[in-house]
Amino acid sequence: MKFKKHVGFYLRFFTLLIVIAEISIKNFTPVSKTFYLVILILTIFSEFLFFGPFNKHLDEKYFEYFGYLTFILLGIIQLADHQTILIIYYYFIAVSVAEYVVKQNPRPKHIIIILFIIYFAFFTVPRSLDLDYSSWVSYIQVILSPYTVQFWSTYLISYLYLNLVEKNRAIDALNKELMTKVDQLQDYSSKIKELTLIEERQRISQNLHDMLGHSLIGLRLHLDALNQVIDKDPVKSHQILDKSKGIIDHSLVELRETVNELKETKELADLATALQELQSSISVTDKVKVDLQMYFDVNKLDISVKDMIYKTCQEFITNSIKHGQSSLITIKLRKIDDIMTMNLKNNGLDAKNIVASNGINGIKERVKKLNGQVNFGANKPSGFKIDITIPIGEKTND
Repeated sequence: MKFKKHVGFYLRFFTLLIVIAEISIKNFTPVSKTFYLVILILTIFSEFLFFGPFNKHLDEKYFEYFGYLTFILLGIIQLADHQTILIIYYYFIAVSVAEYVVKQNPRPKHIIIILFIIYFAFFTVPRSLDLDYSSWVSYIQVILSPYTVQFWSTYLISYLYLNLVEKNRAIDALNKELMTKVDQLQDYSSKIKELTLIEERQRISQNLHDMLGHSLIGLRLHLDALNQVIDKDPVKSHQILDKSKGIIDHSLVELRETVNELKETKELADLATALQELQSSISVTDKVKVDLQMYFDVNKLDISVKDMIYKTCQEFITNSIKHGQSSLITIKLRKIDDIMTMNLKNNGLDAKNIVASNGINGIKERVKKLNGQVNFGANKPSGFKIDITIPIGEKTND
């Protein structure tokens, strides 16, 4: 990974070593050769100082000034020897500049323009002095010279590729962050659901304690009073017994409501199992059969949708047996994209005149709160059916 990170440095370094070897064997004056070698050695030293693999605290702001300086100093060598491969070093610098620009925000545009002006002055112009500038064609030739095209092609291709790589990295980072947030939300949702169930159970437990405690104390007082008058006053004893029966009856009603509420909380937590239990409780004999078909995981639905499904199934099964005299009840639950469909039908009596009873009105109201649609009608060849569609992909009404 370190080599890949510093591959630009290694390419520039080896290019400079080759140029040093070229200058060493070229026929320059000792003073000129020494001057050129000093420039090359200073460039290598600067490369090591700012961009070498041992520099762990790279400050990229020096790269811009380093680029200007090397373009000018190495340009002097290029003027003296047009045949050196020093031009490859310039192309490597162009790639590094593209990488530097891509990483900056906002992205500086002046760097590559200034570097091109220096490059143009040291590479393109000296090779175009023999052109006939009396014609505008010569100016076009200078502008579209191979060196100019090569320079900009190197930079633009590098820039486009590195920009694509950088955007892909940003997208990957955002995807990872999004997945982390989704995992956190799912974790929070599970914890909230668990806490909600615990709070609901605690509330029901407290209701049972308060209700039964109050009723038992009242019943105990009545029994104590009955024990005192049972042998002396039969009329009074019967009055106390009647009141005691009233307390027991009232307690049974409250207990049944609390148990139903607790059962409903459990059913909404595992709707699939609750519906299967509802099916098996009816299909206990051959007289009535409930055909339940669930084509997706209903337990992942919102609790309000679960409540509507379970209560609608209860109501439909009860009415199918009580009023429709049905022997086959079919319930199908499907989900396509963000739409859930619920189809209920029976083979009972013909539904010619549908009366909006409390049960039907309750179904309408529950579906309406979920921004859904419900249709009641006759089933062919006989019976009654209900078709419900619910948009489960959008926020429902409170």
